[in-house]
Amino acid sequence: MITFYDLAANDSVKCWSPNTWKTRYILNYKKLPYRTIYVEFEKVDTVIKEAGFTSSRPNPDGTPAYTVPSIIDDATGALVTDSYKIAEYLDKQYPDTPKAFPPGTEALQAAFYAQWNARTRDILMFPIIIPSVPRIITKESSLEYYYRTRNSWFGKPVDQVRPQGEDFEKLWKQLTAFFDELDGWYAKSSGQFLTGETPSFADFTVAGVVKVLRIIRGEDSEDWQKFSTFNSGRWAKLEQALEKYASVEN
Repeated sequence: MITFYDLAANDSVKCWSPNTWKTRYILNYKKLPYRTIYVEFEKVDTVIKEAGFTSSRPNPDGTPAYTVPSIIDDATGALVTDSYKIAEYLDKQYPDTPKAFPPGTEALQAAFYAQWNARTRDILMFPIIIPSVPRIITKESSLEYYYRTRNSWFGKPVDQVRPQGEDFEKLWKQLTAFFDELDGWYAKSSGQFLTGETPSFADFTVAGVVKVLRIIRGEDSEDWQKFSTFNSGRWAKLEQALEKYASVEN
């Protein structure tokens, strides 16, 4: 049994973080038995540290940060933090399960992931997703913690981070251009996924962000209505193709 630490949100939204979606997709894809422990925002450092994990990175103020997704594998006693490292561990430890990194694609996956993180940080994650998260947090203490920490990150209230007017139109053009480029990469594949007919870590990464954008902005929002039509609906279709691995029942 694997213990999977995920972020809590509310009763109707059990999984909403792009990072934890990657791990959830992979656990379901591999059909590994696991149980989820949902952790409130303000308790992540405490819960993860007390579980025995080491810090994954420093906080902006230099203090050690403890993050999710994190897993404990009861079979080996291994404690692993970070979605990429978790995927690598599960591929190595359970070689008879479907691979998150199909053989021969490891370098491609690493390059893709580096590009994805670098390119989406300032045009999607920071300006669109992070300011929208409070819409799905219902616990007052978690909401207070989120506002306080993210306000500190940005040096201004998080609800002022999303660009407005012409600035947002400029941002949307940059976002469109990036996904047009991404569409070109996928178009070279022999199947609907980046490496062919079977999904891999790259697809789970993209689909996780698409799913989160749909969840936190809402299907009726202008953002989702526009984004879901990008590249003839490729990204919405990718998310739906991976829905079979999106169970939140465990």
